[in-house]
Amino acid sequence: MNAYIVGSNKKIEPFGDHPRDCLIGNRKLGDIQREVLQSLGLTLKTTSNAQQIEDPDEHIIFVDSLLFSKELLQEFIKQSRKLKCPTICAVKPPDLTGVCDRVLATQEVQISPDRIEYGLRYVPPLTSLAEPVPVLIDVEQHSVKLPMPEHMLGCRDVSFLMSDRILVQIDHWVNLHNANMAMLEAVPARRLLNSKAKILRAVLRARSLNKWKVLHQINKIGKNCDIHPTAWIESSTLGNNVHVGAGSVISGSLVGDNNLIGPGVTMEASVTGDRCFIGRGTTLGCALLYPGVLGMANLIQFAVIGRDAFLGDGVTISDYRIDGRNVMVMKDGMPVDTGSRVSGACLGHGVYLAAGCVVGPGRAIPNGMHIAPERSRYISSWDGDGNMPGHQRVTIQPDR
Repeated sequence: MNAYIVGSNKKIEPFGDHPRDCLIGNRKLGDIQREVLQSLGLTLKTTSNAQQIEDPDEHIIFVDSLLFSKELLQEFIKQSRKLKCPTICAVKPPDLTGVCDRVLATQEVQISPDRIEYGLRYVPPLTSLAEPVPVLIDVEQHSVKLPMPEHMLGCRDVSFLMSDRILVQIDHWVNLHNANMAMLEAVPARRLLNSKAKILRAVLRARSLNKWKVLHQINKIGKNCDIHPTAWIESSTLGNNVHVGAGSVISGSLVGDNNLIGPGVTMEASVTGDRCFIGRGTTLGCALLYPGVLGMANLIQFAVIGRDAFLGDGVTISDYRIDGRNVMVMKDGMPVDTGSRVSGACLGHGVYLAAGCVVGPGRAIPNGMHIAPERSRYISSWDGDGNMPGHQRVTIQPDR
C-alpha cells in the first residue's frame, strides 16, 4: 500500500523551517512520518498535486505538515476499509477545558460544528478522488483533571488529554508546541493501554502501589548519565551524557543528549534538545527547547525556544492575559485568536534575551534577535564622581 505525501513550501515562523524539519520529541517531523508508515508496511511516495495521483490500488494521501501516530493511522485505515469508499480523517471538536488545546484557528483544517477534518485521506482500490466521507476518530481516550481557581480560566478544573492517537497539523509554532505536548502525553497513554506487564514490573521494583513510587521506576535513562542521588526522576526519558544536579525534579519529560540540568531545576511535561544548559533553580513547565538552549530564567512555561537561544537571569516569558481576553498570535501577518487566555511565547533560533526582558503571551521573536531592556534600567558606566548617566544616585545618611 502506498502513502502519498503532498509537498508544500510552508515555513513555520519565526524559525523559517519547513514543517517536516521541525522537531517533535527531538526528532524531525519527516522522520516520524517515515517511521510510522514503515511500521505499518506503507511505502512513502511524494507528489506536488494529489489530483495527479494514478494508483489503482488502495492508498492514503496526506499533507506534508501532518503529524500522526501509528495508533491513529492504523485506526483510520481500519475504519476506512470497512466503508469501502474514499474517506477523510476527522475528529470531534474538543470538549475538554485545558490550557494546551489544539488552537484550531492556526491549523489549516476544515472546521464544522460536529467535526474537524484533517489533511489525511484514504482511497480504496479502483476508486477515483471522489468526495470523501468523514471518518471520526476518538482521540480523547484518557484525561487528567487538575483543580484551578475558577476566576483564572472560568472553570474549576483543567483537563489534560492523554491519548496515543495523535493528529496535529503543524502550520504554526503553537501547533509545534501542541504536537510536542501530545507526544509526551502519549507515553502514559500507551502504558495504560498496552504495557500492563511493564507497570507490574515497576510495581514490583518499587515494592509499593503508591503511584509516585511506581512512576519513579518508569524511566528510560541513557548511557553515561550523572544523576545526583537527591534528584527525583519519574516517567521520563533522558538521553546520553546527561548531568542532573542535586534536588532537581524531572517529571513526564524528555531530555536530549549532553544536557546539563543544574541543581534545584524542575522539569514537568517538557522537552529539551541536545546540548541544553538549564541553570540552577529554573522551572520548565510544558516547554519546548530546541538544541543548544542556555536558560537561566526562573520560569519557562508553555513556551517554544529555538535553537542556540539564550535566556538570561530575570527574563520573564508571560503566558497569561490578565484582562480576561484570549491570547492572540500572528499568522501570515494577521492576528489569530487562540481561544485561550494561556499561551507562552516563541523565541526564534539564535535569540538572546538579556536579564530583565519581558515577553508577552503569544509573541514570537524573529531569528537572531539580541534584545536587552531599555538603557535606563542598566548601569553600564559612571564617571569619577560616581555619577551614572540616566540614573539618579541617592545617598542614604547613616542613623545617628
